[in-house]
Amino acid sequence: MDNDRKIVLNVGGQRFETSRTTLKKIPATRLSKLTEALSNYDKILNEYFFDRHPGVFSQILNYYRTGKLHYPTNVCGPLFEAELEFWGLDANQVEPCCWKTYTKHRDTEETLATLERLCSLEEKTSDEDLAKLFGFDEDPRWKAGRLPWHKKIKPILWQLFHEPSSSRTAKVINFKSLL
Repeated sequence: MDNDRKIVLNVGGQRFETSRTTLKKIPATRLSKLTEALSNYDKILNEYFFDRHPGVFSQILNYYRTGKLHYPTNVCGPLFEAELEFWGLDANQVEPCCWKTYTKHRDTEETLATLERLCSLEEKTSDEDLAKLFGFDEDPRWKAGRLPWHKKIKPILWQLFHEPSSSRTAKVINFKSLL
C-alpha cells in the first residue's frame, strides 16, 4: 500500500481528504492504523466512514497536519474528551492557548460534585426542630396537626431556601440561584 496515497474519511457525513503519511505522524492511534480490511471501509466509495462529530474531527485532523491540538469552542468539554478518546489521542496535548477554556468544564463538574456531596450529607431539619424555630412547639394546634395554612407554609418556604437538599423543588431553586 502506497503511504503517500490520498485517503478519504467520511466523518458524520462530512468528507475529509488527507494522505496516509499525514495519518502516520501520530502512531498508535485509530487513524494511523487504517486498513482496507476494516469494516468501516467502503470499497465502492473508496472511503472510511465514522459516525462521529465532524466539527471535532476537523480539529483532530488539523492536529495530525500541524502537531497542534486546539479545542473547538462550539462543543462541550465532555464531547471533545469522548472524541479524543475514540480517536486514541491524549487530552493533555491540547494547546496552552485553549487549555483554560477546555478544562473549564472539569472545574464545573468538580464543583457540582462537591455541592452534591455536601447536599447529601446535610440532614433535613426535623418537624420538631422546625416547630421550635418558628415557635409552634407551644401551640396546641401544631401538636394536633391543625395549624392555619399561613403558619404551615413558613417552614416549607424556609426549607426551600435554606436547605437545598430538603426536596427536589429546593434543589431546583438552589441550582437556579447558583446560575
